[in-house]
Amino acid sequence: MLFHRLLQEYRTHRVARFTAWLLAYGLALWLMDRLTHATPPPLWTLFWAAAVPSAAYYFYRSLEFTRQRLLWRLRWRLMVTYLFIAVIPIGLIALLILFGGVILGGQFASFLVTSNLRSRAAELQGLSRVIAHEGDFFAATSREALLEQLQRSVTDNLSPHLASYPALEVTLWLAGAARAFRVDGQGGSNPVRIPPWLGGREGFAGVVVDRGRLVLRGFDRSGTHLGPLTVILSEPFTPELLDEIAAGIGPVALIAPENNPLQSGSPDETSRLGLRGAVRLRSASVAVPPPANLFDATISNLASLEPVEWDGPTERRDTGAGLFLVTSRISALNREILSTLGPLSGFYWTALAVVGVVFLLLEIVSLIIGVKLTRSMTTTVDKLYTATEHVKRGDFSYRIRLPARDQLSALGEAFDSMTASVERLLRESLEKTRLEGELEIAREVQSQLFPQAVPLVPGLQLYGACRPARVVSGDYYDFLRLDEDRVGLVLGDISGKGISAALLMATLQSALHAQFYDGDCPHGPSESGLARTAEVVARLNRQLFASSPTEKYVTLFYAVYEAASRRLTYTNAGHPPPILFRGGRLERLETGGTVVGLFPSIRYEQAEVRLEPEDVLLAFTDGITEPENSYGEEFGDERLLAAVESVAGASAEIIAEEIYRRVNDWTGGPELQDDMTLLVARVVRRDDGHPAPVEIPGSPRAAG
Repeated sequence: MLFHRLLQEYRTHRVARFTAWLLAYGLALWLMDRLTHATPPPLWTLFWAAAVPSAAYYFYRSLEFTRQRLLWRLRWRLMVTYLFIAVIPIGLIALLILFGGVILGGQFASFLVTSNLRSRAAELQGLSRVIAHEGDFFAATSREALLEQLQRSVTDNLSPHLASYPALEVTLWLAGAARAFRVDGQGGSNPVRIPPWLGGREGFAGVVVDRGRLVLRGFDRSGTHLGPLTVILSEPFTPELLDEIAAGIGPVALIAPENNPLQSGSPDETSRLGLRGAVRLRSASVAVPPPANLFDATISNLASLEPVEWDGPTERRDTGAGLFLVTSRISALNREILSTLGPLSGFYWTALAVVGVVFLLLEIVSLIIGVKLTRSMTTTVDKLYTATEHVKRGDFSYRIRLPARDQLSALGEAFDSMTASVERLLRESLEKTRLEGELEIAREVQSQLFPQAVPLVPGLQLYGACRPARVVSGDYYDFLRLDEDRVGLVLGDISGKGISAALLMATLQSALHAQFYDGDCPHGPSESGLARTAEVVARLNRQLFASSPTEKYVTLFYAVYEAASRRLTYTNAGHPPPILFRGGRLERLETGGTVVGLFPSIRYEQAEVRLEPEDVLLAFTDGITEPENSYGEEFGDERLLAAVESVAGASAEIIAEEIYRRVNDWTGGPELQDDMTLLVARVVRRDDGHPAPVEIPGSPRAAG
């Protein structure tokens, strides 16, 4: 049964067929990706670009199915109403509180760790200040002796506190002489260079990156009898240091991104975190605090490290050095937040619980009120349904006669007055149907005024199409076969839209064809048919001025092409200038005059241009360049030129279809904003270089 319905859907809906082929395309991409691991990203981009509108279409259809089938009965609608009134708001608020708590908790955990780091760095700076001032109390007579005395003093004083300062490194600078050592005596240490960006600053405290290492560093200066003394204390990041700053919070891990010089460890260590990097360091002994209750969840959050580049020419922070990953629990963070309150900390949780209970009671009361209100609706809805069944059977005399106690019951009175108007609406509907039928006849008649076949001209491809915004169009295009070697190209745009514009279009067509009619040879041109284009347009102007309303006019482009010389003679009467594409250059055909039919006596001019093989002439109405998108932006000439250049070298028909496609994509809707008419002429050649006749398959119709 399901397969039968899917097959029926595939046969009757274009979107279903499109979706089926799209899924097959996606499956092929997936298989290619699994087998070769080299699927080009543009192919997936194309898939998702096509999948989004298809998914949106079926999502909309699923909503329609739910509304029409599952929610048709009033009882189900009421259940959904209760769900949205009472259940979903509580769930959304609870989810919002939970999500906000997780975010704030993670941010607070990161804040605690960074605060501990700053405090630790400030402690190192204070210790360096003590050591620097201690240099004034030694009576050494040389720099080396003073440095030696300072080293013994620092080692003796800090050795009992090695647990608090693991791997602490000390650098002493005295008037250009340097000495570096570790307090624990484990290995040597290279002197830390004083960077130029410190300048005359007396102190510094913070996280720095120095020679590929992350260290906490404190810095201070003081004067001695042997010269200025600079003390630099450095504490490399170690698991023991992370334990110190993470005490009471939870384990801390230092994550370095890929290709970072600070990185160590394996990238697999962070696969569970969804991070592209490696854990460089992690706390040695600090673990996640045990849960205080069932809802005491674990919270993880990332904090930016951003150490200062110690060896840089300026004080610049390295934003790509790595991140802190802090893991804690809600109960541990709450203890840190409320630690200053002591016994009063429980008061706030009690207050929060009271507010939650009150909120729950209010929701229950709201649910009861909603049930009562919906019950009052069911009686009116039932009577309205019964009345509609009578109307479906054609019984317009049935009346509900409900007293209008509220807005819903007032619908009964509105229904009673509506049935009295139904008969009048039916008569109007019949009249509208008759008018639509007449418009359809007008459309069929107008379609016969457009060329039914493209004339064969040596060396020239021709294509024309008109897509009306309404049933009938006010645009006009034509191909006039003047003789075996000449063809006339006509494109016009009548002011206004609808029936009035279509009638004036028919007048223009008949007036133009009358100039080329020879009574002895109805299918051949008269001598006037080979006249100058300016004279033809001038005669049309006089004819339309005499036979059309004063406010009506026509923008017209008329040209004659001679195949033997590839010469195009044209006159542009107020029409958007056609564009001649030749060898990457553009030429606008603007010579002519003002619009046709607005003034009685106008002098028009004409111009000539010689066409070369591969030249493309594009004539169009303003319905091509002026359509707007949802932001009010016009399609414009630049996008029209880009559309033609994208199919350079293609046939005239393909050029026109590409332009129509891009305009439709730009507007984003099936309804046209104006009549869209195109006339495309493309010069072709034989292999020996001489023009050859080219016929465009298919006959253009008024609908394009």
